[in-house]
Amino acid sequence: MYRALKGEVAARGLAKLEARVCTSSCLDQCATGVTVLVEPDHFFYERVTVADVPEIVDGLVKGQPVKRLVLTSDQHNGARWDERHRR
Repeated sequence: MYRALKGEVAARGLAKLEARVCTSSCLDQCATGVTVLVEPDHFFYERVTVADVPEIVDGLVKGQPVKRLVLTSDQHNGARWDERHRR
């Protein structure tokens, strides 16, 4: 997933200024499959496949989330990731 996202972002010329793709440690979303966190908008995409990557990058370009992939707050106990990980 990382390579696919990174490649698509680079292919569209977004890598230098517009978007950054990076790996992370646990996002506490194991039940929702492969998960992508979009910042600074702070929402998750769930059950992401490589086939979804072009649509995700289109959404980044347009500033519109891919609604069918967005993880709703009730699917992760209504708590934002940063609220659950505040130290």
